[in-house]
Amino acid sequence: MSELLLNPVFLLFTIIILGEGLGHLKLKSFSFGSAAIIFVAMSFGHFGYQLPSEFQTLGLVLFIYSVAVSAGPGFFSSFKKQGFGLAIGAVIIIAMAGLMTVLACWIFGFDVSTGAGLFAGALTSSPGLAVAVEAVEGNAAAAYGVTYVGGIIGVILFMNLIPKILRVDIADEEAKMNKERTENNPPFTYHHVMVTNANLFGKKVRELKLKEIAPVVLTRLLREGASEPELVTGDTVLQEGDTLRIAGREADLARIELFMGKPVEGEIAFNKVLSKKSIVVSKQSAAGQTLGFLNLRETFGVQATRITRNGFDLPATTTIRLHIGDILHVVGEEDALKNVCKILGNNMKQTYRISLLPILIGLVVGFLLGQVPFNLPVAGEFTLGTTGGVLVSGLILGHLYKTGPFVWEMPDTANAFIRELGLMFFLATVGTKTGATIVATISAQGTDLVIAGLAVTLVPMITYVLLSRYVQKKTFLRMLGVLAGGMTSTPGLAAINSYTSSSYPSSAYATVYPVGLIGMILGTKLLVYLLALL
Repeated sequence: MSELLLNPVFLLFTIIILGEGLGHLKLKSFSFGSAAIIFVAMSFGHFGYQLPSEFQTLGLVLFIYSVAVSAGPGFFSSFKKQGFGLAIGAVIIIAMAGLMTVLACWIFGFDVSTGAGLFAGALTSSPGLAVAVEAVEGNAAAAYGVTYVGGIIGVILFMNLIPKILRVDIADEEAKMNKERTENNPPFTYHHVMVTNANLFGKKVRELKLKEIAPVVLTRLLREGASEPELVTGDTVLQEGDTLRIAGREADLARIELFMGKPVEGEIAFNKVLSKKSIVVSKQSAAGQTLGFLNLRETFGVQATRITRNGFDLPATTTIRLHIGDILHVVGEEDALKNVCKILGNNMKQTYRISLLPILIGLVVGFLLGQVPFNLPVAGEFTLGTTGGVLVSGLILGHLYKTGPFVWEMPDTANAFIRELGLMFFLATVGTKTGATIVATISAQGTDLVIAGLAVTLVPMITYVLLSRYVQKKTFLRMLGVLAGGMTSTPGLAAINSYTSSSYPSSAYATVYPVGLIGMILGTKLLVYLLALL
């Protein structure tokens, strides 16, 4: 058996299996989840079993890239609306950690290099360590090794215990966030309106410029006295007494009613000519195209009423881009609908297929971005590194969604699989490396450094929780994501994901992580300068 454990692949699988088993054990609803892998790995590392660093790199980039790609479509819009408030959280965490490091150096008499290593290790920041070693010679690496263990364990335990301490019901929090999302994206419905505004009589629909009033869609029209409805196009001329079926959100429909006429009861029933259909976008050639580019109404005589994406309805505006898996709700003649199906695909099975080439290209782009040097005041030259480069690559490509023939977004099932696989690889490798030196480094450095490291890890998180919870009034799940991102802690995010399936923590993590990464580099530089003065 010992010979088999020397095989890195066998050792990796063994650690993951044991870690997953331990992670599923519960003590009064408390469990470590996937994060338990790191504790099993530390045990193996203590007895001399090591995994190659390539597993750590592979796992980390897969995990970070999958998180970034999924967060990319909403990253930049989120940053405009609430991202600044989230980024402030990372600044608070790093600044508080710096102050705690200065205080620890004063109390325990640590020198500059030890303080810099303490700061980087307690926040589990490899870029911070690189800056510390470059800026000052001494014990930075040793201090980092001791405090790194406490940093990982402290963050994992904190993330698992904070819901219990604050008595937060995760299911209720998920429901609140889903409700908030629903309120921001109200469901679509339809109204029937009789045209009574004399200013509209004899005018074509395109002349009304309804989009300037509200994003609604006129789908069907029934002339006064007629028995058969007709499809509304831009050339449809409105007449007095026409009854229109208008699709949109409730508030938008109310504005259109005031402009066009009065609401009426009843239903404009389909006849043998017109039909409605829900078509799944499954062809990559259609993904990324706007409805305006497809021009379904003018080309096929088909009217799109709305788009369902990830369970939420979106207005079928001309500028909206189609994604794989979107459900397009349309009205038109049967033959025309068949032609639209050919263009969009309408094959649900294809939406679950995964193309590896775009993923590999995205990872390579991330590696290249990580090597590009940047110059900042005070900090000097720095690079994003592999993790930062892959994160930026994933965010940008996820936001672009499609470039030429490549669709960067992954199906949800594929994204979840790659994310979990990468996380397992990362935790197993980091754990064996940490376990190999934990006993020796603690004996050599003493308990002072361990105590200081835990303080630098925990006090900033506690401070941010108090400010976020009771001053900024941030939602709990977003607060968790900011904590993990501000600490640049992948194990922390893993701990959060073990008890919530919500994407909100991951989205906040992806928003804050770049700020935390660069903040750690600048913070380490500033800390070295400050400690040298003191």
